[in-house]
Amino acid sequence: MTTPSTPPPSTAAQIQQFIRPCFDDFPSLSSLSLPISFPELSLRIQRNLYAYRTNYLLISLLIFLLTLIPHPITFIVSLVIIFAWIFLVLSREEPLLVLDFEIGRRLIVILLSVVTVVAVAASGIWWNIFVSVLISTLVVCLHAILRTPDDVEESPYGALLSVVDEVEPGRGPYMLV
Repeated sequence: MTTPSTPPPSTAAQIQQFIRPCFDDFPSLSSLSLPISFPELSLRIQRNLYAYRTNYLLISLLIFLLTLIPHPITFIVSLVIIFAWIFLVLSREEPLLVLDFEIGRRLIVILLSVVTVVAVAASGIWWNIFVSVLISTLVVCLHAILRTPDDVEESPYGALLSVVDEVEPGRGPYMLV
């Protein structure tokens, strides 16, 4: 007797799993603190950028769209392009069929890239992109530095730090020469 087995997840399913935002523990104020050393700072940045990459992307897109509020037509065009990227590239498992002709993912990415570059060049929003990238970088780095990762085990620099930080009992921080 055979049991029905679940098929292995496809690449698109794995991408969708990683794209699904995890905003439940992202804004937790209780997990914000200053790092106590430079190695801890670099560890926090590395782990938080990986763990919250989808949240950071969504926040960056929101900041970009907020800079486009004074340009309503460009705002709408940018929303359409963002939705096209999400629908045609990120959320599709099967190839796109148009009039019984299969269009590959690579061609879709190339076409959407061209449309995006033409829309940005035609609308002249280079300054908005620059400002939104600066603000997004500041917000993302600030969160990545202040957020204590949930999976804090041991620092990868632990062996190096333990030699420097250890003070032998009874000797104090200085030793006679």
